[in-house]
Amino acid sequence: MKNSISTNLFILTIICVSVLFSDQSYSYPRFSAYTGDRCVDCHISPTGGSMRNQYGINYAKNNLQLKVLEKFSMNAKFNPEINKSISVGGDIRIANINVPAPTIPNTTLSSFLTMQGDLYVNAKINDYVNVFIAPGIYLPTLETKPEVYGMISKLPLDIYFKAGRFTPNYGIRIPEHRAYQRIDFLNTPYSADAGFELGMTPGILTFNIGLFNGVNTDFFDNDKKKMFVANADVMLSGKDNKINVDIGSSVYNNPYDYRDPGTGVMLNAVTHAISGFTKIGLFDHVAILGEVDFKENSISGVMTRGLYGFGELDIKILKGFELRGQYEQRNLNRDIDGQKTVRYSMGGAIFPIIGVEFEAMYRLVHDDILSFTTEYQGMLHFYF
Repeated sequence: MKNSISTNLFILTIICVSVLFSDQSYSYPRFSAYTGDRCVDCHISPTGGSMRNQYGINYAKNNLQLKVLEKFSMNAKFNPEINKSISVGGDIRIANINVPAPTIPNTTLSSFLTMQGDLYVNAKINDYVNVFIAPGIYLPTLETKPEVYGMISKLPLDIYFKAGRFTPNYGIRIPEHRAYQRIDFLNTPYSADAGFELGMTPGILTFNIGLFNGVNTDFFDNDKKKMFVANADVMLSGKDNKINVDIGSSVYNNPYDYRDPGTGVMLNAVTHAISGFTKIGLFDHVAILGEVDFKENSISGVMTRGLYGFGELDIKILKGFELRGQYEQRNLNRDIDGQKTVRYSMGGAIFPIIGVEFEAMYRLVHDDILSFTTEYQGMLHFYF
């Protein structure tokens, strides 16, 4: 009986880890820091993530492959445009993970996981209207949330409007879904939600607001309360983009009904969050990312206040090879001692040829109860 329970827990944990490592719709903000470009410069979506546009494809071709291996892809003829109106893209990620089992003492989970299999299709109806579809990978027993939306863009002041199912724009859109602020704020990796977003990207400014069903809802939202999300940031660049500094802030307000598991009584609940973030690029070789988040969750007047911190340092050693370090902090309740977890990550990424990336990260995790534990993640990424 005990062996059966342990086996089931092991399988369940593997499935959960595969979800937490998935990387469906986020972009690489360090590239924005390096270059001073905005998310919309490289992606179909003005807020970044998933499908790349032609500029983004060209950036990968010119900047993301080892120089010694350029001869193997210099004659590549791949064109993502099926015709003048329809283009495609995709991401596939295969991971090898080694992490401590959260429910089985002295046990390490080790597995190969297919964590992403996304095909992107964008139809340019005319100069102003795009329809985007990304069905996403199917995971047995787990609900996936594909991104599908229509978008009106290229209006005066670069105003755009999106409606459908997509990820709300909150904080830095880092690709690491296991980052604490990604998991605890928007339920990544399957964080796409139904709603709409209105924004503008004139010059150095990006601003958008959105209204969604909310984090704590199912496919059909029976709760009339909606989640409001807003984001604003400004990118300042020096001469020849040698120094780039992006500063911004995000907020969201998510009221919802909560059913008390003991009494069955429906209670009023609300989650507030606010973040401040920055992206700094130095001489196209160093990127510094930082984010601080304050979270408050109130259920029937009982308040819990969380505090989160994230920092990342990326250094280009040479073309197609980067070293990376990360610091993360999560304090589920900053009013009570013993609730803090800190994670230190070290590793790097290599882009051997166009369309291929390999990333390896080694992590030390420490909280106020347990001693240090270690994790390892290796990721093979195919993209187009």
